[in-house]
Amino acid sequence: MENRKKLRVAADLKKNRLYITIAGRLNKKDLDGLYTDIRFGVADLKPGFDVITDLSECTLAALSGFTTFNKITNHLLASDVGKVIRIIDERRIIFKQILNSAARIKGYTPIYVKSLEEAEKELQRS
Repeated sequence: MENRKKLRVAADLKKNRLYITIAGRLNKKDLDGLYTDIRFGVADLKPGFDVITDLSECTLAALSGFTTFNKITNHLLASDVGKVIRIIDERRIIFKQILNSAARIKGYTPIYVKSLEEAEKELQRS
């Protein structure tokens, strides 16, 4: 369901990986809470940790949320993130918005895939 919100952050210490799920129509308050959860998750990981973000069911209600997406990105960079994999549905408008946003951040080059299985395989190669 497109209007149902789903925000989830989980740190896998064994894999040194952060899993983020963002789905539904979110407002800035939702994303600000997500930013806090991400900061706590990153604190448990070692430098060079990888991130898999599932945005395949994400839509944004307002462009104001991109400020928080940029804060999240900058925090990941400052925390010495390794690979960043994003699960995206290319048919959604957010796909183009996120591509444009990520392209403006120096040193941040996410890899785009279509499923969690693809994301896991991508990280196993490294």
